[in-house]
Amino acid sequence: MNEYDTVARTANATNNAKHQGLRLDRWHMVRDSAWGVIEPRLPEDGRVCLVGAGSCDDLPLARIVERVGAAGSVDLVDFDISSTDRALHRLPAEQRARVTVLADDVTGGSADLVLRAARDRTPLPDALPLPYDALGAGEYDLVIGDMLYTQLLHAGMLALDLPQPQQRALMRRYDAPLTTALVHRLQASARPGGHVVHIHDLACWASAHAQLVTLDEALVDPCCAWERLRRHDACDPHLTLGRIGANVIDTAWWRWPFEPNKHFLVRATVARADVGASSELGPIFRTS
Repeated sequence: MNEYDTVARTANATNNAKHQGLRLDRWHMVRDSAWGVIEPRLPEDGRVCLVGAGSCDDLPLARIVERVGAAGSVDLVDFDISSTDRALHRLPAEQRARVTVLADDVTGGSADLVLRAARDRTPLPDALPLPYDALGAGEYDLVIGDMLYTQLLHAGMLALDLPQPQQRALMRRYDAPLTTALVHRLQASARPGGHVVHIHDLACWASAHAQLVTLDEALVDPCCAWERLRRHDACDPHLTLGRIGANVIDTAWWRWPFEPNKHFLVRATVARADVGASSELGPIFRTS
């Protein structure tokens, strides 16, 4: 296997690099909404792990680093180091020293096994070597998974220009095990009693993706409206947390204006780190 043949990383790096200036300006309210969930769970002198945040266009990185102070630390876990470099360069030098970038594919290469097979038209894997162990150093006070759940396969499939029926088949077969393993890893990365915030782009409004209600209508009562929306439940961390018996203590909702004509409904789910995972690396078998 060629370690540089990384379809998922290349696709996500391309996406992360787009429209940086516009994103920073357009997404300021998204960062404010995320801070409303993060701030109550973020102790001074805390240890924080941000997973999949890339350039941190949608997360208030500077506020997080300022809160934890000189005695705290922030780890950025991502496989696209070019994007985390952009996030670091926006920070003042004294804040930059508190941040460590950890290059890691959270799927342990499993997403690329699927994407390479689809690209090369070779047999799809019947088993994936999915990791379940903690990310980074573990024992974090706060872990944040930032809108990466839908992108484990999707960005790579788009980059490969796979036909829609093939994309849907791959999502049905592999999204659930990929997401379940990731949620376990995030939960296992926090210390006992710590918090994990799972931020997920649950539903899309775009010209080619109509919904039964408007986003404004959905935001009036999202806890009821979300079940009526077109969505892909297999990569929803909130539903995964329910299946594994995690201690979910709060949810929050907001609008994500991804592009002028494409908006998302975001759900942030806060769970206590009472449900972790083993440190074993084991396959999940998917035969259909």
